[in-house]
Amino acid sequence: MVKAMTYREMAAVMSANGCTSKPGKGDHEKWYCPCGQHMTVVTRPGVVSPGLVREAIRRLECLPKGWLQ
Repeated sequence: MVKAMTYREMAAVMSANGCTSKPGKGDHEKWYCPCGQHMTVVTRPGVVSPGLVREAIRRLECLPKGWLQ
């Protein structure tokens, strides 16, 4: 089961795995995987819900299994 995490924690893990971010609209941020073909959107301030964490794992499929544990 995936748990909610703070934006700061999630951003640190994604950056450590080579992902890059670009500003989105409002409080959203687009994160791209190292290959540049996969993208996910994360809400910037506060807590990222378990659903968004699950979606990021699913969308950034080129990252190794278990990268966000």
